Amino acid sequence: MAAPGNRLQLPGTERGNGKIETEVLCALIAGAATVLAAAAEYRSRRSTRRAEARAARRAKESRLAMDLMYASCSLSLTTAKKLAGQHTNGDVEEAMEAAEAARTAYIGFVRSEAAHNVSKI
Repeated sequence: MAAPGNRLQLPGTERGNGKIETEVLCALIAGAATVLAAAAEYRSRRSTRRAEARAARRAKESRLAMDLMYASCSLSLTTAKKLAGQHTNGDVEEAMEAAEAARTAYIGFVRSEAAHNVSKI
């Protein structure tokens, strides 16, 4: 048993050497650094996945918005042709189908985004 005020010594160690204490301290520091590095890597990967998912949703929304603009432009041009007395030759039906398809796709996208956001709550 150690005298009061003295540290307990492990068997086979010299008194005052401190070699084992230093090795244990270094191992603890290295272990803590490894855990912190792993946690930082995990957060980084999670952040990257979220950013990629947001970018994919933005790209899809942009593509659908361009489809809506195209459909709107087609309807406008068809209306202008008719007002100018030109023949539309099926342009009206084509423009209306494009507008309905774009509208349906965009509404589906908005609903899926709403469901995604509600499921996060």
